[in-house]
Amino acid sequence: MKIKTIENLEDALDKHLAWRKQEMLNLKTLIDRGDDARIMLIRAGMALLCAHFEGFIKDASYDYLSFVANQNICYKDLQEVFSIWKIHSLIEECAKSSKYSVQARVLEKYNALSSEPFSINKKSMINTHSNPSTEVLKELLLTLGVETDIFRTKANYIDSSLLANRHSIVHGERTNLAYDDFSVTFDIIMRILDDYKDFLIDAAAEEAYKKQVN
Repeated sequence: MKIKTIENLEDALDKHLAWRKQEMLNLKTLIDRGDDARIMLIRAGMALLCAHFEGFIKDASYDYLSFVANQNICYKDLQEVFSIWKIHSLIEECAKSSKYSVQARVLEKYNALSSEPFSINKKSMINTHSNPSTEVLKELLLTLGVETDIFRTKANYIDSSLLANRHSIVHGERTNLAYDDFSVTFDIIMRILDDYKDFLIDAAAEEAYKKQVN
């Protein structure tokens, strides 16, 4: 489905969110039974919460970029960050070279983008480096040209309760987690995913991707 309208974007985000929420809720139901497997399920649940958190952020962010691309707006009318997306590889090449000819190509490419419509061609444009810490997420938001404190205000839970526990689990450490560790993190992650979905829809509706005219 091409994401051309706000309704398309909302439908896409809802689909991504629905199956992830269902899977997390199913696991929580098993944990809530309190049987002998509870400790093991809590450990597995923490890793799953992190996986769905990272997965949804990546899917939702890419869908937002797809929406922007389908508005057929030229780079000159978009926030500068979208031009950086396009010439990112050239900028990296330029950073490794002191040659004027290499550096000049960056300016040439940037100027040539003026009348070209923004486009995306691969999902790998969205990169959380398999470590969606609040610092990584802050950088991701900058690359989308949007502003929000949605992750900063939950930094303690994301970086400590979620990621720190996830890292110890996936690296085979014997981490004993209490039910409350999972339950509180579960509630917060569910809220963050809903809030991020709503935030992107609002950003699309408000045309936050466009260059601000003074």
